[in-house]
Amino acid sequence: MTSTIADFFAFALGVSVIYILAAQGMTLAGRTGVFLVYNEGVMQASASAGFLAAYLNNGNLLIGFAAGAIAGGLFGVLMSFLSVSLKQNQFVVGLSLLILAEGAGNFMYKAAIGETFSPPSVPTLHGFQIPYVSSIPYIGPILFQQNPVFYASIFASILIWYVLYRTPYGLNVRAIGENPRVADTQGLNVHLTRYVYTFLGSALIGIAGAYIPFFLTGSYTESLVSGRGWISIAVTLLGGWKPLNVVASGLVFAGFEVFSVYGQLLGLPVSSDFLLMVPFIATLLILIQVYRNAELPQGLGRNYDRESKID
Repeated sequence: MTSTIADFFAFALGVSVIYILAAQGMTLAGRTGVFLVYNEGVMQASASAGFLAAYLNNGNLLIGFAAGAIAGGLFGVLMSFLSVSLKQNQFVVGLSLLILAEGAGNFMYKAAIGETFSPPSVPTLHGFQIPYVSSIPYIGPILFQQNPVFYASIFASILIWYVLYRTPYGLNVRAIGENPRVADTQGLNVHLTRYVYTFLGSALIGIAGAYIPFFLTGSYTESLVSGRGWISIAVTLLGGWKPLNVVASGLVFAGFEVFSVYGQLLGLPVSSDFLLMVPFIATLLILIQVYRNAELPQGLGRNYDRESKID
């Protein structure tokens, strides 16, 4: 039983990377006022791009992650152009790009691989043991035998927190997300900042998408993301667009997802279909509970036009 519990938490930490990276991407863009709702599609496209890049380069996952980041970043640039430069509604643009990204991801895969009886695969990520601490009873196998991307996601989260909340530059970034007009009068470049942070945030979402086949399956399918992009929006909302809170929120939702898997393995007297619904039921309940008190950047989802009297 102890081993099963340790395996549960260890696997949950590995799965949490998906939610942490995608939600931190939303946090970066959201702190400048850009609300990304296209996570599901961008993660699908990035999973396809990352998988194909790794597969065509002898299973090199580093190249795969780079391709996933580039794919996500490109959608970030397109999002910025349509919403920041052309002043189109962020939610409409995001949903449109979501559909485009999902289609593009599946098209790329079919164009490169075609129809096969045995889908191609790439190596999956494995944990490595950190000397000395990995042998600590109970805690060691859970915290100190993870794959490198888990540690990178935690480091990235701490770095994002430090930049946003402990530097004058981060204060300027958050000011743009709270009141872009006031930030503009103080000489801050609102549009350029939104471009940069939407690109960086979308690249993180892309890395989260590429991580899914590299960690969970080793292969690509059309239903690979399976709602995790939508859940990552709930992760960000629960975390209040605050990087460290987002990490905790990501761990919670990863726990729900892993529970739906382990519940089936343990043979709980509950329908397997119901267990698969658990992460989404939890998402709905948590959103209902926290939405009214959620702390959102005041300028979130609102385009800024210097010439307009009303933002």
